[in-house]
Amino acid sequence: MNSDVLEMACRPQDSCLRIADAVVRPGEHAVPALAATADHALGDDIGPQPGSRGFIAMLEAYRATGGLAPGNFLKRSLQVHQRGDLVHLVRLIVDRRIFVLDWRGDSWIPMFQFDAHDLSCRPGVALVRAELTGLSSGWAVAAWFAQPNALLEGRRPVNLMESDLAHVLHAARSLAPGAGLPCRALAPA
Repeated sequence: MNSDVLEMACRPQDSCLRIADAVVRPGEHAVPALAATADHALGDDIGPQPGSRGFIAMLEAYRATGGLAPGNFLKRSLQVHQRGDLVHLVRLIVDRRIFVLDWRGDSWIPMFQFDAHDLSCRPGVALVRAELTGLSSGWAVAAWFAQPNALLEGRRPVNLMESDLAHVLHAARSLAPGAGLPCRALAPA
């Protein structure tokens, strides 16, 4: 996947974040896979990663809610907005206040977890994540938020986080521990 595709895929909508920072430029080092580090530290299962089609489907599923941003973009954005640094970002992951996907050695963060204007962490995500005890990897959590949910009348939890957090919490509580998710591809948003 070339950097033009990644830049378009990471474009946050209605956001103050600069798009140009979303791509690792030649000579720059990407933030290492924070998700893998945090998952190992917490005893979570990293499991197999989806192929390119699965990753693109995830990008599409999150596009309307801010997209997915590479870890290096979020790290710089947190610094610009005086919200922390790499240590702060890792702490958010370890404390399960946010979740991260590891894909091909880089960390990708669903941006709906942050306020688009000041990059403050939205507390509702941690509340829902605490209920998703049966999901043990960033990919599984991301898929749960991105897939239509029957308890939400076929709507995606990610699309209801701001408008109907109570129902999203109910849907998360209804996931049986250890149940996981059905193996199916995400449909584009």
